[in-house]
Amino acid sequence: MRASVSILVVVLLAVAGCSGSSPGTAPPSTGAGVAATGTPAPEGIEGVIAIAAADPKTDQAHVGGKVAYATIPPARGPHNAIWQNCGYYTKAVVDENAVHSLEHGAVWITYSETAEPADRAALAALAKANRYLLVSPYAANPAPFVLTAWGRQLQVGSIGDPRVARFIDTYAKDGPTVPEVGATCSGALGVPPDRPATLAS
Repeated sequence: MRASVSILVVVLLAVAGCSGSSPGTAPPSTGAGVAATGTPAPEGIEGVIAIAAADPKTDQAHVGGKVAYATIPPARGPHNAIWQNCGYYTKAVVDENAVHSLEHGAVWITYSETAEPADRAALAALAKANRYLLVSPYAANPAPFVLTAWGRQLQVGSIGDPRVARFIDTYAKDGPTVPEVGATCSGALGVPPDRPATLAS
């Protein structure tokens, strides 16, 4: 499965490369907005930041209401008791539900609302190929694309960045940071692509 994700990313890069951006206007490889703070992750992917628990006692707690997270998008911490179903969404999901999905082994790719149609199509195809991939727009995204797993985060300027496939292969489903290996990323909240708040029946 991991090999097939890598192959799919390579194929999709050709599609995403046709998004209409000229070589001189390509976005930077890291965001100019709010950067995740932490230390380089030990898994060896350049640019991936390891994000420590703000409070180890409540890091996996189920809570109601909003949570003030340390990173944008959030990468770990207290979260809603209902997880967000993985898949490709065209509307924003709620942070607290998405963090629960991260606890289950999801990789959450957030994209800027200005993402090109070709990039959105590439993301939709990636989500279809991997049942532990959650993709959604994020208004405050600090980079064109941000990849987040439990306790890990990477900002990239292009979905064609080769680190995208490496990140998914390393952290999705049963990655080294997943607190609840074997937990599902379906059967709860959200019906892609445009109903993030619908409870699955």
